[in-house]
Amino acid sequence: MGSLEKLAKPSLKNIRPYVPGRPVEEVFRQYGLRSIIKLASNENPLGPSPRAVAAIRQNLKEIHRYPEASAYYLKQELANIFKVKAEELIVTSGSSEAISLCLQAFVNPGDEVIFPRPSFLIYPILCHMIGANPVEIPLNADFSYDVEKIVAGITRKTKVLILCNPNNPTGTIVTRSQLNFIWKNIPRDVVVISDEAYAEYVEEKNYGSALPWFRKHPVLVVRTFSKIYGLAGLRIGYGIGPQEMISLMEKIRPPFNTTGLAQEAARAALKDKAYVRQSLKNNASGKRYLYKELSLLKIPFTPTQANFILCNLSKPAGSLVQELERKGIIVRHMPAPGLNENYLRITIGTREQNEKLISQLKQIL
Repeated sequence: MGSLEKLAKPSLKNIRPYVPGRPVEEVFRQYGLRSIIKLASNENPLGPSPRAVAAIRQNLKEIHRYPEASAYYLKQELANIFKVKAEELIVTSGSSEAISLCLQAFVNPGDEVIFPRPSFLIYPILCHMIGANPVEIPLNADFSYDVEKIVAGITRKTKVLILCNPNNPTGTIVTRSQLNFIWKNIPRDVVVISDEAYAEYVEEKNYGSALPWFRKHPVLVVRTFSKIYGLAGLRIGYGIGPQEMISLMEKIRPPFNTTGLAQEAARAALKDKAYVRQSLKNNASGKRYLYKELSLLKIPFTPTQANFILCNLSKPAGSLVQELERKGIIVRHMPAPGLNENYLRITIGTREQNEKLISQLKQIL
């Protein structure tokens, strides 16, 4: 057959595959544990919305049918919430598909795509898939955004700027004043993707969502049902952008890219305001508890506006991560570009989960 690598796109050689947090089942198999706490993938520790579960049960008998391809009813409800037109919405298989479709629609091979470093590891993968040149702009030493450096990094080849806001894995944000600076200084022909997967968790009043700007600039605001709505396993998200942009993305959106069960669960989750309030309350209290305990353990961390905390052990973290796994707690080692072997990321869990984590950290350290 010969080497298939010779037949593949040359840009695939630049891709380092995305490695997700270790699944619970894998750790069960390896250590034979009775119970495991997973604090590695920024999932909602409260589980899914009870209304979403009920909606799935009610629609199980319809899984032999293809889903409503345009997600009409989910779009109507999102349009009502955000005061936008349905034609300004695209529903996708998780938020990553919305980002991917936007890049496919607007970026040619050789174009540049700017995004922060460190940030979500999927961005360079999506760039290399389409032959684009990823341009990583380092965050400040405290992992805050340097918008002047971002603007200075724009060249004639720049086609897209991605802002991860709040940023994963740092939990830091772009403020309103920083976003205003970007709008004043960015060329009109540069598309902006504002990846706001964790926006619902933000407590900072000066948070700079790009939602108010999507009709004034070519902006795609990307959000998801995977985080605060607790539907990560159903893979459903959405993008909000100018109608012309959405129309172009719809041309290449795969048919039936989201399932009927996911659409119905998402609609139900949007209505479950009590569940969202409970999730926010749990995250806020858990964050403050972990801040206090990590400080007592003298583990440096980055204050977060999301549902995770990035920690710096000041020494390689791999052995600590493995020791926690042996004790039934999964956290995420983060030796990602822009970080090093010393970093790990902890998803904020329930009170009981957070206390067990801290108890084990105290024993190990």
